[in-house]
Amino acid sequence: MKIEDQIAVIGAGMAGLTVARTLVDAGHSVVVFDKGRGLGGRMASRRRDGWRFDHGAIVLRPTDEAFTAPIAQNEDQGYAAQWADAAGWTGLPGMSGSVKPLAQPLTVQTQAEVTGLERSGNGWVLHGVGQAEGVKFDRLVLAIPQPQALRLLSPWPDLQATIAPAEMDPCWTVMVGFETPLPTDLTYANDLSGPISVIARETAKPGRDLLGDAWVIQASADWSRTHLEREQAEVTPPLLEAFFDTLGCPPVAPVISMAHRWRYALTRKPLSQPFVHKHGLGLSICGDWCLGPTVQDAFNSGRSLAAELLSE
Repeated sequence: MKIEDQIAVIGAGMAGLTVARTLVDAGHSVVVFDKGRGLGGRMASRRRDGWRFDHGAIVLRPTDEAFTAPIAQNEDQGYAAQWADAAGWTGLPGMSGSVKPLAQPLTVQTQAEVTGLERSGNGWVLHGVGQAEGVKFDRLVLAIPQPQALRLLSPWPDLQATIAPAEMDPCWTVMVGFETPLPTDLTYANDLSGPISVIARETAKPGRDLLGDAWVIQASADWSRTHLEREQAEVTPPLLEAFFDTLGCPPVAPVISMAHRWRYALTRKPLSQPFVHKHGLGLSICGDWCLGPTVQDAFNSGRSLAAELLSE
């Protein structure tokens, strides 16, 4: 890869930001595009009326030194803190804060959805929304969920076939806040049975200053798949009922309630390789789904791809 190459990275989650930052630190020119309003992808925080909910990734649990090191550095800089109840780390002031140091030197275009790709000479032209429309690059990295990558790669069936074996599950997430604390000592639970997979008490996380007792409820993959096309107002009542049953406390009406449908939340079946790289096309693909379901998998996918690109 030549130092003068112009590189586009589609996706500002952990994988995309990791590969982009590594390339920029090596002197390359990179622009990151993301359809969302903020950074972090599924490391997302929802804010409304003074409330904040980490409605995507709940906790970071590094198991290798390569991922532990940047999290520890974030902690030193005030972007992350250890959350003992969940045996891991959380971002500050919300989960999305943990990617801010990674993105600080990057050029990122948000609310710029790429809806199509065009091969032009030896490069790539992006088509889409806002500043994603009509821009040409020498190299292209797709760092988005596998089903979204499949759609963009429809003109290249061989590439689609390469990534097709990976599978991802959806997740309905409900965010609720109560004026007074619920009568329970529970702050975090995962691997639950029934319709709920994860419960997290946002108020119990370090560095949170919220208006009341805030909770995130994440449905199981099976429940989410069965109710995927339901409206937000339809999924909240049954998940709230299961939530109170799990806590073993009487139902209380929340003062704030929201729901979010993650169509592509967690990897069910990984691709079992860290990335896909087609040198002749100048096209690469990475993401958590290449390796597994965690933020660490996304980080390692992006880091491995960047190393491959820099070795050319």
